[in-house]
Amino acid sequence: MKAKYFVIPAFLLLMAACQKEEQFDPETPEPSAEVSDSVFTLTVQASKGLETKALWLDTSGSPDILRAYWKNTEQVQVFHNGSFVGTLGVTPGTGEKPSTATLNGTVSAPGLAVGDELLLMLPRQTWNYTGQVGTLSSIENTYDYATATVEVSSISGSTVTTTKQATFQNQQSVYRFSFTAGDALSVKGMTISSAGGRLVQSRTYEAGAWNNVLDNLTVTPASATTDPLYVSIFNQGTSADTYSFILTGSDDALYTASKGIPDTVLDTPGKFISATGIPATKPDFSPASGTTETAL
Repeated sequence: MKAKYFVIPAFLLLMAACQKEEQFDPETPEPSAEVSDSVFTLTVQASKGLETKALWLDTSGSPDILRAYWKNTEQVQVFHNGSFVGTLGVTPGTGEKPSTATLNGTVSAPGLAVGDELLLMLPRQTWNYTGQVGTLSSIENTYDYATATVEVSSISGSTVTTTKQATFQNQQSVYRFSFTAGDALSVKGMTISSAGGRLVQSRTYEAGAWNNVLDNLTVTPASATTDPLYVSIFNQGTSADTYSFILTGSDDALYTASKGIPDTVLDTPGKFISATGIPATKPDFSPASGTTETAL
């Protein structure tokens, strides 16, 4: 039997080779324009209220005022739809203690649109009020947190502008406490509790919401002092509360004290509250009159 041969045109072989090459070695797709379109330059004019970070106690008048100013070492985190999108640097305004600043940086915010709100947070999304030592400088450096919101007014290429100046509002108040026990009480340790159980020990901003951890606050000065102790306190309520204090004196004795906190103090965060000369007493641990010893 004769073998039959078929001639396959060369152009068909070439097409088959090309199809095979496309199947097993696909071309690298071009980068998505969505990635680059989500990166923006953001510039915001910002200010701080009288009672926000950083801290400067103005005693030139009466009453004392805890004033605010910007430092070039500060950083501002930016959140869009509950997600962290970037960090802005700070260029303070003029003067020794400028209350205004320009915030500038790059944010990566896919889907950012005109009318969207941006949350600005100083200095980070986890806030911790533990380990305080009772000084203003320590509060300024470690325990002072503030937020502001702005709205996107326009997007031109990669440049974002906002509708208004960002006015930062402190999210905790700064309290000034001192105590007396006949004379000024020298304090070497203090624990503060809230009758309503509302003192925030730490809080974290995640997925557009705050997670608060509630507990007592402890303040330990570097050494025993009769000077006022400054404490950064976030009370998550707005109605009246009572703070109770357990104090360790320089004599190592325990003292107790309490102070009512009116709703006018707690209705808005970021205030400076002075409560000095609070009476403190030693607890009486002696048996009540008329009781008898009970053997175990």
